[in-house]
Amino acid sequence: MQAPTSFLGAALSVLGGLGLLAGVVLLRFPGALRAGLAAFPRSKWPGWILTAVCVGWVSWVVRHAALGRFEGVKPLIPVLAVVLFAAMVWFLDELLAPRALGGLLLLVSDPLLDGVRWADSAWRFVPVLIAYAWVVAGCALMLHPWLFRKMAEWFLSSSGRVRAAGWAKMWAGAVLLAAGLWQLR
Repeated sequence: MQAPTSFLGAALSVLGGLGLLAGVVLLRFPGALRAGLAAFPRSKWPGWILTAVCVGWVSWVVRHAALGRFEGVKPLIPVLAVVLFAAMVWFLDELLAPRALGGLLLLVSDPLLDGVRWADSAWRFVPVLIAYAWVVAGCALMLHPWLFRKMAEWFLSSSGRVRAAGWAKMWAGAVLLAAGLWQLR
């Protein structure tokens, strides 16, 4: 594990870069974004890909965890992961993409929180707040995947909302990128 302050700088830089990218997409491609967000909840391939990433990540975590008296299960984890993936795409095919996105948000927040935990800077609270927002959103999407469609419909119903969000994402992304580069110096 790298030093907490350098991890914080890298995390802020990545979050800032992603924020800038999201702002550019919101401002430059609102039509494509509207079509993509409308089709995403029932999309088969994004759901399968996100589910495969989530199942692979969880199986890697379980494979490297201390399982105590269940250590004998570890050799079966690759097989169990394939069975779990098949069961998920077969039985949870309805709105699988938002559910898998929620799972990915939950998984991504853990290393982010773990990496910035001991950083000696007030900026560490920014990734913490973002990670907890991801946790809340991930839980909501996993439990109520139809919320993705409802929120996307509300968000995309007004071009003013899309433009305002684009400018806000670009501004916040620039601030986070500057803070990340300042932490890395």
